[in-house]
Amino acid sequence: MHAFKGLLWKDFKTSSIWFYGWIAIVFLIFIIGLVIGNFVKEPGVSQIFLIMIGIFHVAFLPGIVCSMLRLEGKTQLWLHSPYSGLMLLLSKITIAFMYSTLSLLLVDGLGMLTMAMFQEDALFPYWPIKEGILFNLGVTVVGIYFSGWTIFLWTLYHSLSKYPSIKNIRWIFIAGFIIVYQSVVAFLTSIEWVEKFFFETLTVKVSTGFFFSVGANEAKAGFDPEMIPFPVMPFLFEGMIMIIVFLISCRLLDRKVEV
Repeated sequence: MHAFKGLLWKDFKTSSIWFYGWIAIVFLIFIIGLVIGNFVKEPGVSQIFLIMIGIFHVAFLPGIVCSMLRLEGKTQLWLHSPYSGLMLLLSKITIAFMYSTLSLLLVDGLGMLTMAMFQEDALFPYWPIKEGILFNLGVTVVGIYFSGWTIFLWTLYHSLSKYPSIKNIRWIFIAGFIIVYQSVVAFLTSIEWVEKFFFETLTVKVSTGFFFSVGANEAKAGFDPEMIPFPVMPFLFEGMIMIIVFLISCRLLDRKVEV
């Protein structure tokens, strides 16, 4: 545990500047939203900007992971690290998750501030606590999913550097892998019994979607009241695949990936 804390501290020190830069961007976009909202006489516009920032976190989490991986690649520190690939990669995901969570909480706080300041012009006529939690959870899960694939493709790409004959065309193999994987998944889900298993076996009721609109002296947002069955099995399948590719990434890293 002490060794893992050391890895966390190292990753935090080497990546904190990106996090602080991102927080500055969040405040900048928020201020721009306030200015535009004041200009068009629609204070609720700033909340739309906050929703956009929240959606951007889907890319923020894997972006931080990718930045840390690139830094490790430049320094080549893990070639002489006594720690396993699992610990090295888990540390980076943990730090990226912490950054994303703190940033989302900041966005939530700014959203609550705007709702308190502009109660009559708020997108929601109530405090959307449940919606906020579900939104943050969904964005985080998708961000972790893309982070896992980012790690796998990065380690696979640099593992191929051990073969001189294909070192300069590794990107073709990566692109080919992505195409083949997507083609296999598409083929499997086109089979009738497989489609029924994935999309009808386990479902939950969810809203048909989220809406927001801005008009003259009016801004509204919320979830549609109509509910539809939402399949769970595809997400369980992707979760299982994510665990597999992450373990493969750890194995590739244990073989001392060199950039």
